[in-house]
Amino acid sequence: MKFGRVPVRDSEGAILAHSLVVNGRKVRKGRKLSPSDVKAMQEAGIDEVTVARLESGDLHENDAAAQIAARIAVDGSGFSASAPFTGRVNIYADVAGLLELDNRALLRVNSVDHSITLATLPDSARLGPRSMVGTVKIITYGVAADLVAEAAENAGGAMHLKRVAYSEAGLIATESPGQPAKLTNKSRLAVEARLNALGIELSEFQIVPHDADAIGESLRKSKASIQLLITASATSDPADVGPEGLRAAGGVLHRFGMPVDPGNLLFLGELGERPVIGLPGCARSPALNGADWVLERIACGISPAAIDIASMGAGGLLKEISSRPQPRGRDSISPIRPRIEALVFSVGEARNLDAILTAAKSSSVERIICAAPSKLRDSIRALAGDDIEIFSVPEPNGWLASTISAGVARISESADGIVLFRGDGDIANADQIDRLVAAFSPEDGREICRFGGERSRMGPPVLFGRRFFEALAGLRGERGAGELMRDASEFVVELDY
Repeated sequence: MKFGRVPVRDSEGAILAHSLVVNGRKVRKGRKLSPSDVKAMQEAGIDEVTVARLESGDLHENDAAAQIAARIAVDGSGFSASAPFTGRVNIYADVAGLLELDNRALLRVNSVDHSITLATLPDSARLGPRSMVGTVKIITYGVAADLVAEAAENAGGAMHLKRVAYSEAGLIATESPGQPAKLTNKSRLAVEARLNALGIELSEFQIVPHDADAIGESLRKSKASIQLLITASATSDPADVGPEGLRAAGGVLHRFGMPVDPGNLLFLGELGERPVIGLPGCARSPALNGADWVLERIACGISPAAIDIASMGAGGLLKEISSRPQPRGRDSISPIRPRIEALVFSVGEARNLDAILTAAKSSSVERIICAAPSKLRDSIRALAGDDIEIFSVPEPNGWLASTISAGVARISESADGIVLFRGDGDIANADQIDRLVAAFSPEDGREICRFGGERSRMGPPVLFGRRFFEALAGLRGERGAGELMRDASEFVVELDY
């Protein structure tokens, strides 16, 4: 790849290295310069520009990132990959589980070339559906194809998803005389939230006296695949009530205590083939503690040995880390894949509606809403199928604004963004839709994503983030989304077709 400053007249087809403002319009870095871009720069009096130009044997940053990510997010892996944007592809978990890293393979990926990087969550990180697990990022605008192939080969073995192996678990809570009932309820709610975050149902909940024999009898009667125990008083010795109750049931104590704070007073045992976890008192709080690390491993079919628990001491001082995630009110401890929905609205004969609906259904968009005049409803239903929600709208003046407003009112509460399509507009294929989704990043100020370039226009398809739902719902008359984009130009990112 060649990189450097060149005369503007020689820059056509090259990749712009640094963003420019040309006649009041921002031309973003990473853009492949078109003839109109060159003309606009010349008219603005710009003589030279810094560009990158790929050579024979090079891959564009997006193609390189996609090739490496494709070796990770293979069918059956439990991972999926975003479309590439600015040389970045995000890897997401599709199901709950734990991340297993091969650190040597990861190191080999990141040692191929300085321009090729793969960043991941830590080994044994808990994952929920949609959790971001890793990011492939190509730092330069292009990289040699043979280096990409080498990195991709190593990336295939760098990370794996260990799935949750259990569907249900039971909880036994002991009570002492005079103990407030709300303490027991607090225990149940906190434990249930932990289990639900892993996709596990709390199938049994028993309250028994704070007595070893009562615990033992309850353990013997339980049918739960994993048994959790939280006692009214903290377990302070291997011979305390909780461990003694496990022995009374015929179980075996494997470990008492762990070098994680909070969470020191956990104990771990087994009754037959069923794991039994004695939870520390801190498990009544949603904050991360040592019991989470043990529960997550057991839930995924991993039985921690004594050495595994002992090794948790490195990084085990959780109470002093104010930035430590407290994820129990969420599905995961990491950023998650944005949920994007689509609104397709039809006017006239909706000449391209079939192709647009097909593209949307093949993309990463998770729900499709279709607005149509009453006269087109039946024909659109025949095209759309039963998995698309269709609603009718009148056709007075201001149809466009009222349709967008009505469609936005139907967006799911969990949606992070919505893609707007006109049924009689230009056809966008699934790849283009996925590129809009990949470009969306509220953290980076990219909250309106559209196509520009030689075919620049202000109309759909365009993706709006949640920040703009209220404004979209408030559209009236003939004021469409294009005017909203002009008013919020600082949030707009343009993609080339």
